[in-house]
Amino acid sequence: MAESFLSLSVIYTSFYTEPKELKNGRKIFSGLNLELEESSLTALVGASGEGKTTLLNVIGLLDTDYSGQVELFGQKVNELNQTEMARLRNQQIGFILQEPLLIKNMSVRDNILLPTVYLDKSLRKSKDYYLARAEQFADQLGVSQVFDQKPATLSGGQKQRVTAIRALINDPQLILADEPTGSLDEENAKIIMDLLKELSREGKTVFTVTHDLHIASQHDRVLQLKNGNITVKEN
Repeated sequence: MAESFLSLSVIYTSFYTEPKELKNGRKIFSGLNLELEESSLTALVGASGEGKTTLLNVIGLLDTDYSGQVELFGQKVNELNQTEMARLRNQQIGFILQEPLLIKNMSVRDNILLPTVYLDKSLRKSKDYYLARAEQFADQLGVSQVFDQKPATLSGGQKQRVTAIRALINDPQLILADEPTGSLDEENAKIIMDLLKELSREGKTVFTVTHDLHIASQHDRVLQLKNGNITVKEN
């Protein structure tokens, strides 16, 4: 059995949810439990407002406004300070988002290489290593021809593929994908989904949030978030 490297048990309370007169907040997660195994390919589905993106932010060490326990890569997240969480996030977690947030005045190449700047010097490899890695992914995903261009000249599908390469440039162990195919046509959605499958086969752990049941069905396990709890979704 594969090793479980994410264990999560949290209660999350929102203080920004309607109705406005609700002073004590609303519990989005009430005793939610989740475990992910190493090299697993897991999808999470659920209605809008159930807290799927919030859960990704908790797993991705972007949101600590919860009570409970999160253990990631064998470390208790609650015991880490902000600097330690930022270091872990940059080294071990890759985010593939629905909106490809690329820096407009930087070339595609520089956008992809940007996360390497923030790696610890003790872990950082040569620029040639990361450039070769970027070029390998670019050839695989069909965007090598736009390396010197600015993001504004790219199509939506190209931007999403570039964003995926940037998420993978530091060779993270955990890939968090938030509606990665939500704004793509069928051809580009297949390219991204094929990439996620390949990453899982190579030993990476992939956790995808999606509204698309067809995309979800291509994962090894499909979970459903409803009323603050996670259950296995039957086919």
